[in-house]
Amino acid sequence: MDVETIRSFLAVARHRSISKAAASLYVTQPTMSQRLRRLEESLGFALFERDWTGVALTRQGAYFLPYAAQLLRDLSNASAVLGERAVPKPRSYAEVADHPRKARFGVDDWLSERSVRAVVRAALGAFSVDEFRVTSRPATTLIDLLELNQLDAGLFYSVGTDYPFHTEDVGTEEIVLVHPPGTSLEEESVPALRELISRYRFVLFDNPVLTHHAQITTTLIDTYEISRFHVVDDYRTMRALIGLGECITVVPAGVVLDDRGRASVDPPATRLPGLLPKIKVTVGISDIGREHGVTAAFARSVAGLLAAPEHGTD
Repeated sequence: MDVETIRSFLAVARHRSISKAAASLYVTQPTMSQRLRRLEESLGFALFERDWTGVALTRQGAYFLPYAAQLLRDLSNASAVLGERAVPKPRSYAEVADHPRKARFGVDDWLSERSVRAVVRAALGAFSVDEFRVTSRPATTLIDLLELNQLDAGLFYSVGTDYPFHTEDVGTEEIVLVHPPGTSLEEESVPALRELISRYRFVLFDNPVLTHHAQITTTLIDTYEISRFHVVDDYRTMRALIGLGECITVVPAGVVLDDRGRASVDPPATRLPGLLPKIKVTVGISDIGREHGVTAAFARSVAGLLAAPEHGTD
């Protein structure tokens, strides 16, 4: 799946014609058709439906398209920063591309700001501020980067036990119910929660959060007999829908609660210990991280900072 193949797929989707897409990219129609066929074979599903009127995206093709567009945009952005130096570019590009860094740390982008502060403080315990960088990515991406030795260490929500790098569990976080304003449980029981959830559409997240937490989500769907869903790809959309009384969902507490366990913004979030599971928070340390001196002491430092009360908050 090379760049030209992705570009070809997007061109066909835009023009709704293989011949027009081929002309726009200055390739022959047989070349364009061959690229599409190889892409479909590698993915294992059809991207287009073809008939005498032209081509149209299949359901799978429509789902795949935004990921393909984002991939091409990400590659273009990286090329803009790292491309030929002879091409005039903003100084900031060079600063970003050439900035030296000794260690790289990742934080699950669904973890709270408190978690980011813990990683930064733990990193400052071993390195100067000029010697490390912290990046925020979905847990699945962090796990890939750790396995590829492109991160020294990462803090993420963990749903597995067998990772190809060293891990240290540093705590757990509750999953909380996020529900429309004015609603509440009559009693904290499975039947009461099932009844409350049944009144609304349940928000599912169409992004790496959904795939990474699929086992937890599936268990909740089965336990609470959830049958009506609304799919979003961003927690802000989730909040808007729930705040308007249309939906309900469960998310890790750090997404919606502040450092003192209070709902940071509407809609309300409710802890339901015993009714909703907890999720592990894990530090992963790659082989290259160990070579750079990142050890289990880093994980212990993160764990201690997460467990300690924070000062200076209202």
